[in-house]
Amino acid sequence: NVIDPVDLIETYGVDPTRFFLMSEVNFGSDGDFSDQKMIFKVNANLSNELGNLNQRIMTLVFKNCNKAVPTEIGALTEEDEALLATAASLRERTGEAISTQSIDKYVQNMVSMVWDANKYIDVQAPWVLKKTDTERMNTVLYVLMEVMRHVAVLYQPLMPTSSNVILDQLGVPEDEREFEHLGKEECKILLGREVSKPKAVFPRFEVPETVEA
Repeated sequence: NVIDPVDLIETYGVDPTRFFLMSEVNFGSDGDFSDQKMIFKVNANLSNELGNLNQRIMTLVFKNCNKAVPTEIGALTEEDEALLATAASLRERTGEAISTQSIDKYVQNMVSMVWDANKYIDVQAPWVLKKTDTERMNTVLYVLMEVMRHVAVLYQPLMPTSSNVILDQLGVPEDEREFEHLGKEECKILLGREVSKPKAVFPRFEVPETVEA
């Protein structure tokens, strides 16, 4: 059977449709599609993981850092450095996937990076740190914003609209969103830059009652 992508776009939107097709269909091959599979994939990787992570980070920044990127951060820990190093290597790893036309592996690298960031925020618990160590909270939030900058820039080829919404929320200037800007010191998240009130990026789709979530 043939699925009309226009129908998918009308139901799920452009970016979720692009994400699903790029992640679940090997380049040049047939793919397995069902609405249930689409909903589970989009809800899990986009709404629950990427979208919720962005919402958590930006809400904490907006509410606890005077509606701006922290003005000062503390010394980085091994955990901070490890996460930032993983983010810094993301461009090379996704580039290797593209060089072999393995777009699904590109997506796998991106999803894995978001998993790592979610694990980091759960372990560091900046919502607890705000009561005990605000400098550490600021550092954790800054690290997460910098990781999200890499994620959003590298997701642009797959989900251009959603990625730029995230970059807008992070306060990344429009002329600093190319791959070449990822490794430039002057393009890192700027301390003290104002941020806007966060909004949800990815909707959550309802699973049909006939399917167990």
